[in-house]
Amino acid sequence: MNSVTAAPAHDSADQPLTRGHKKRARTRQALIEAALRIYAHKGVGELALNELAAEAEVSNGTVYNYFTTREEVLSAVGVALIEQFSSLIDATMTGIEPAPQRVAIAMRMLIERAFVDPDWAAAIVRVMHFDEGMRSAAIEFLRADLQAGLRQGAFSYSDEQVALELFISITLGGLRSVVEGRAAPDRASKTAEMTLRALGVPAEAARYFAFLPLPEAKALVEATPVRRRGRPPKTARSD
Repeated sequence: MNSVTAAPAHDSADQPLTRGHKKRARTRQALIEAALRIYAHKGVGELALNELAAEAEVSNGTVYNYFTTREEVLSAVGVALIEQFSSLIDATMTGIEPAPQRVAIAMRMLIERAFVDPDWAAAIVRVMHFDEGMRSAAIEFLRADLQAGLRQGAFSYSDEQVALELFISITLGGLRSVVEGRAAPDRASKTAEMTLRALGVPAEAARYFAFLPLPEAKALVEATPVRRRGRPPKTARSD
């Protein structure tokens, strides 16, 4: 890592979070989760801030303390989804070196989670389709593994951008198939197998990596779900 100048002792980054900061973080997270629930069932462009307030069970004023436009909400949701994806990948792939295995794990984790939480998958599909910035961020998480696959001699492709978009498009198709009830239980592994074949992995190796047991698969269900409606009503609060 590059060296940096030490921050002054009074720098807020060195101070523990106050109760107010923690409360704001919880409220922001609640708003993001509420937006995910709305995106799962409606078009991304249809979200209204007063609807977000109702779904999150907060006052309209509270929403405007965090977001002033639907575009800001969409951006925050996209960042949250990418960060969550990154955390899952980091936790699952520690110590795993073969690029085909890493690419297969990433794809399978996303598609298999869709079986656990279809609303989350529906929100992913809608946000990824609408937000080019989120697509770009997701691609950056994959680029290193594709480049490693070339160095390892495991992948063979002529255009990196096409390879990246191939992964994103096929994964979104897998998520959509789960949401729409068209996916067989082995959809994630079969999708990974065909993707690896498209990246130049020989058939036998592609099948091997695509059907390996997922490491730490319990992380799929420990991730924050898109909670469904039907919670007991609460009094709207203002933060």
